[in-house]
Amino acid sequence: MRLVDYLRLGFAGVEAHKKRAFTVVIIVGLLFSVITAGVLVLQGLEDRVLGTMLVPTDGKVLVMSIVDTGVCGEDCDIEVEVREIKQNIEKYGGRVIETEISRTTEGMFYKLGEGVFEANTSNVDRSATEVVVPLGMTAKLAGVEIPERDADLTEKLGAIRDVREKTLHKVVESKAGKKYYIAEILPGGVYASDLSFMNIGQSGNPLDLILGQMRAGASQSFITEVAKEKAETDDGDVGQVSGFVPAEDMDAEDVGMVFARFPDVETAYKYYRDKVNYCSETDRIFSMCGKDYKYQVMSAVGDPIMTYENLQNIWLVFRIVAAVLAVIAVIVMVSTYGRLIGKDMKIIALYHAMGANKVQIKLVYLTYLLMLSLMTVGFAIVLGLGLAGLLSMVNMTALKQVFTLGFGMKVGEIWLVGWNNLSWSMIGVILVATVFAIVLGNGNFEAKKLAQKLK
Repeated sequence: MRLVDYLRLGFAGVEAHKKRAFTVVIIVGLLFSVITAGVLVLQGLEDRVLGTMLVPTDGKVLVMSIVDTGVCGEDCDIEVEVREIKQNIEKYGGRVIETEISRTTEGMFYKLGEGVFEANTSNVDRSATEVVVPLGMTAKLAGVEIPERDADLTEKLGAIRDVREKTLHKVVESKAGKKYYIAEILPGGVYASDLSFMNIGQSGNPLDLILGQMRAGASQSFITEVAKEKAETDDGDVGQVSGFVPAEDMDAEDVGMVFARFPDVETAYKYYRDKVNYCSETDRIFSMCGKDYKYQVMSAVGDPIMTYENLQNIWLVFRIVAAVLAVIAVIVMVSTYGRLIGKDMKIIALYHAMGANKVQIKLVYLTYLLMLSLMTVGFAIVLGLGLAGLLSMVNMTALKQVFTLGFGMKVGEIWLVGWNNLSWSMIGVILVATVFAIVLGNGNFEAKKLAQKLK
């Protein structure tokens, strides 16, 4: 038989068992749509939260590694420890960035030895120091008073918007009389340490099970270009500008600190989980870090590493729940497919009488059941997208508010829709279960067994 014949006969099977066929599509599709919606929402949140944190660094992860002197002890050889940190960074695919620490009247800044930030560098006032800083430091540099944490939600959101409008891509002057050009405002919790809806006065929302694990983090402050002095002509050097504004800078490595850039959050997380770097927050509080632990590792912009770790725990629970639902759906699907084949004994006998062999008949029914399975997949995806879209629309305003409070950044529409390999796995399970149903019903296609059943 030709392919078109298999398709025609498969469609005829769907028509013949329309009621039972669509019943299995709806029941199994509903179970898988729950999994689909969960994947879309969870992956969508992960993509949006991590994406927001990593926008300033173009998807890269900036990491600080610090020698833990509490573990290293008084006789700690900082130089040796720093060398080991660098080797470990390179082992995990990171790039070490030479860094200086600059202490000013406004606070501590870091000067990175190479460009890291996707920032606006259109500053024309060369007497202003170009900085990339979180919102709290931005307000401090500009002398803008912002409300306390217990202020009204509208007041806090208005203050964030006001600070951004007055400072971003503009030159501000601090109370000490120094000029700063705000090239970029980094994500960091000013009014919220996580993205829970409780930060905006809402409670009981099931999304809080996930959002409560999304860390807002606290970004460091960076100088991307120092202010130049007014042009002065040195003796014998006509027209030469004499240097930069003097500053008391020190090499970060001298205090056991190393900055590094990793290509993505997964790579940075693997580095963080190395036995010499890893110590959970609970273990750190109770001084129960592992015997190999020596270095404290943290994100320098936002907190993508800890957020990613929390998400791995959420995904683990979700996969267990999804596996249980998938098993139930597969049992329903395979048993129903078996009954559909069992009801077609006379039709199968007719195929034999018309000269079709066992393999051809099995292919006809495989085509028939694959059609049902593809309809199930389509139904699950459409319904899952609908549920994820509805959840996004219902919570859109709250999501934008909590993202603004948590990151201090301007956010657009937040759609909880993402896709990952778990979705493909779900589709694979449905298709494999279809083949399995044909294998289990193999006896129904045997001419001799068929004759016995029809007696």
